[in-house]
Amino acid sequence: MSLLATILPVFALIIIGAAARRLHLLEAASLGGLTDFVFFLAMPALLLGAIADGPPFNILGVATVYFSACLVVFAGGMAAARLLRLPLPRAAMLGLNAAYGNTVMMGIPIIAAALGRDALPPLLAIIALHSVILLPLAGVLVEMGMTGQRRPAAILRTTLRGVARNPIIMSILAAFAWRWLGVPMPAALRELLHMLGAAAPPLALVCLGASLPAPSAKAFGAEMMVGVVLKLVALPALVWLFGQWAQLPALPLAVATLTGGLPTGANAFLLARRAQGLLEISAGTVLVATSLSTASLYVLLGLLR
Repeated sequence: MSLLATILPVFALIIIGAAARRLHLLEAASLGGLTDFVFFLAMPALLLGAIADGPPFNILGVATVYFSACLVVFAGGMAAARLLRLPLPRAAMLGLNAAYGNTVMMGIPIIAAALGRDALPPLLAIIALHSVILLPLAGVLVEMGMTGQRRPAAILRTTLRGVARNPIIMSILAAFAWRWLGVPMPAALRELLHMLGAAAPPLALVCLGASLPAPSAKAFGAEMMVGVVLKLVALPALVWLFGQWAQLPALPLAVATLTGGLPTGANAFLLARRAQGLLEISAGTVLVATSLSTASLYVLLGLLR
């Protein structure tokens, strides 16, 4: 399959979702129902089936390479923010915007289409730790900057409670447990998971397009552009360099690098709602990075093949 044949349908589905929302073909209630179906049923089924029946892989190697690069880029984003004389909360959000990717709604469909279902287990190793590592880190720094208080334990408890209620992460943990037990998957269950999971990638992309924030004039500036460049260029380059140094096998290296090049995830601007002035920049970063990733992911796929 050509690169264009892989990338264009993905972004066409995002555009279809955005157009459907703008034309009121998808109202808020309908979009909420579709998103809940993807989040609570279709995506967990896809992930459970992919891990339980997937080939063996080294979760520690992939995760170590990926999050080492993420933490370096996060620190680089904060350093750039301080050079721009931004306060600590905005510096933390710039770091998060530069390091936190859209690993579920975009990562799963794109990587499955480009690299095949065997590429999903290494990706899921990243997804399982993604929010657990990056969101509490940014949340603690934002809280410290806004209140002057250090309450990392309280923020970490809140984050862990959210993780325990997250069906994506819980389905990943359940799949790893199933795999560890070595229990054969019944054919009927495998087929059920396949049928539900097949709906996840296209619906996830439509829902993503329909939920993208509207552009705001306040969002466009040096702060947003630094976040976009770090996310789409610096992070995948650093992941690839770290992966080469760690001698990751070809498929996990391609998965980690492509995941690093995904645009900023929506959870970044959800965290930004915590403070006035952070939301516009973070939402703008999500929008611009998602738009530009049409070209950047095409280039990245070409380099990895």
